[in-house]
Amino acid sequence: MDSLGIYEALIDELKKGRAIVLATIVKKVGSAPRDTGARILVKEDGSFIGTLGGGSFEMMVWKDALEALREGKPTLKKYVFRREGVSEGAVTGLICGGEVEVFMDVLRPTPRVILIGAGHLAQAISKVASILGYRLAVVDLNPEFVSKERFPDAEELIVSRDFEDWVEKIQPTNNDVILIVYGGIEEDYKALRASLKTNTKYIGLLGSRRKCIEFLKKLREEGYSDEELRGRLYMPVGIDIGADTPEEIAVAIIAELIKVMRGGSMKHLSILQH
Repeated sequence: MDSLGIYEALIDELKKGRAIVLATIVKKVGSAPRDTGARILVKEDGSFIGTLGGGSFEMMVWKDALEALREGKPTLKKYVFRREGVSEGAVTGLICGGEVEVFMDVLRPTPRVILIGAGHLAQAISKVASILGYRLAVVDLNPEFVSKERFPDAEELIVSRDFEDWVEKIQPTNNDVILIVYGGIEEDYKALRASLKTNTKYIGLLGSRRKCIEFLKKLREEGYSDEELRGRLYMPVGIDIGADTPEEIAVAIIAELIKVMRGGSMKHLSILQH
């Protein structure tokens, strides 16, 4: 496949919410199967497009690309096509005589925030999320609430029947985040159960501590362990900054989301002790 085809496939994968790795030969010394600029695109499902020459070398790059994808970090690898005089780099088993360096760039789609609930808080969250460049999908039971007028930046507006059917319509990926901010007891729990059946890594639920304790109790009774939920389910969602208004609560929620996704500490940055 030519470069245009690879980049078209790259864009298509990102639009579908899937991360990919673009592995490119960026340096070549001596004889090697392909020249500088040759590339392959490695997808989340393990399939790949393009070729670096085939054989053991290509399989080594494929495995390293999948490892980079799992770690979420770009990497530069050297591969050697000889068996003697190798001081660094991975030995491919081939005897062309040269060596190449392959840069593996991990490309992730823009995260999508799926809002379950379309009230005042959801509107505030959508404004903050849009400023930060997140994509948006909004789900609610009331068709009057799910509108372009209320959520002008949303890519998807879904009217749900029971807060369980939206998963099929939206098809969340592990690059998405779910925020349940509807406010009803039964509705929120249905949305929570549906969310947990996806492979989304971050699920936030708005509610009082009492409500969240009851939800956690019910989840345990249904067979969920704390280990399964910890690091994935955040309820009550948000960090304690003394937020009061919908806009302030939206900031507290998005701040926690950024902290989790970027691995922040939430410590003060001030050089003075506080």
